[in-house]
Amino acid sequence: MSSLVDPATLQRLRRDLGGDVAIQNRFVNDFLDLWHNRELRLCRALATADLEDADIVLLSIRSSSQMLGAVRLENTAGLLHRTLKDQDLPGCRQQLPRLAAVATDTCLALSRYIAR
Repeated sequence: MSSLVDPATLQRLRRDLGGDVAIQNRFVNDFLDLWHNRELRLCRALATADLEDADIVLLSIRSSSQMLGAVRLENTAGLLHRTLKDQDLPGCRQQLPRLAAVATDTCLALSRYIAR
């Protein structure tokens, strides 16, 4: 697929879901549908210095990315999460454009995957 998404992880997810392609695609579509809200919530949390909410959003991004094999997005969110743990809000805000760009590319790659 690409360096964005690990196809082996997506295959493992399908197996874990009983081999049901429709359920796997629904899971991927839910991730795609939720992305914009997650991004907005993270931006809002960082703008208002709500470290707890930013932590929750980043954990959600990381865990769902890991389940989908969205390797680069998981890693990018992990870097931002470590910066958040250091309470470096300016550093977090600087990383948002990179996270958004990687997420856009990842969502496109996932969309292509389920369109097959």
